[in-house]
Amino acid sequence: MICKDVRAALYSYEACKETEDGARLTTHCLYPSFEPVEVFVARYGSGFRVHDAGGAVRAAWIHGRDDALITRMLNRYAGRFHVKIVGDSLVVEAIDAQWLTPAILAVANASAAVAAAAVEHIVAASENLLREKIFGVLRDVFPLPDIAKDYSIRGKSGKKHSFDFSVHGNHQIFLIDAVTPHHISIAAKYVAFSDVVAPSGAGAQKYAVHDRPLEPDDVSLLQQVADIVPFRALELGIRRVLSHEPSRFS
Repeated sequence: MICKDVRAALYSYEACKETEDGARLTTHCLYPSFEPVEVFVARYGSGFRVHDAGGAVRAAWIHGRDDALITRMLNRYAGRFHVKIVGDSLVVEAIDAQWLTPAILAVANASAAVAAAAVEHIVAASENLLREKIFGVLRDVFPLPDIAKDYSIRGKSGKKHSFDFSVHGNHQIFLIDAVTPHHISIAAKYVAFSDVVAPSGAGAQKYAVHDRPLEPDDVSLLQQVADIVPFRALELGIRRVLSHEPSRFS
């Protein structure tokens, strides 16, 4: 009975539709946007050509327009999954139908890996720039000895989480993370903030700081576990908290 339910759940992924790029197959692999990777199969001589129709490049480009980075990731993962790069597509040639399954799996996994790696690098670069700006603000408000970078603290689950900054000032503890409008960043910050509580007797301020607009649903999610702070309002908000005034982050 369980296998029947599993097959029914997976059936929608088995649909194969003829397109101008070849027979399109929706796979179980996912891009960073959580959209499934589509693989295309076309006749090629007496065998088949399997490709992603540039899907990895498009998925990476949406999150950050960095051609050089995307090219590096294409070359890295093409070698790792033993696929070729033709134009902006990842390609495997299957000599006959028996080789279609491994060819499809190789292309789908390579395409997902390229996009994920590119987006991860883009998120890291964006967060690093924002961290530098946040540090500049903190340096203007607090003495340097009160500011800790890459502050690690163990959460309720027992897992250790690292925050960009921890600051102790005026009987307050500030846990501050830079956040960017990407699924990877949002998810990581939510997990960390939700798992960590303030030490006994301390007043904790949890700030997720952004300098680019976040999606409304991401804001709603993060607001459950932290204050969402536009970078431009960070200094004024901290000073208000230190002086026991109501903080307004807008």
